[in-house]
Amino acid sequence: MPNIVDLLRRLRQNAGIEIEREHTMKKRLFTLVAVASLAFLALVGCSNPNVDTARVRASLQSIGADQKVQLEQALSAIDAGKYKEALLPLRKVAYTARLDKKQTKILQETIEKVRAKIAKGQ
Repeated sequence: MPNIVDLLRRLRQNAGIEIEREHTMKKRLFTLVAVASLAFLALVGCSNPNVDTARVRASLQSIGADQKVQLEQALSAIDAGKYKEALLPLRKVAYTARLDKKQTKILQETIEKVRAKIAKGQ
């Protein structure tokens, strides 16, 4: 039968292990959050804030006639620097046109860039 001194020693050892594990988990979590934050900032900071309307026009040639009208209206507004006027037609195209993955990505990037320009007051 173990005595009280042995039980106390085991308890201290186990407590030390638990504290060490908790400390290690906190370090890992902090490292994960730091790396994820840096990756996000690198992606956002390195992205081109300018809207390439020629690229958008070229990639969305296969959309329907109604959507082409909306797209041209939006891209003309972007070319003129009227980003607020461009947002609604871009959204309409995004919701009504049948797009493949590449086209969807390009259109979403364009919408995000327009939103960023609006947020900056441009």
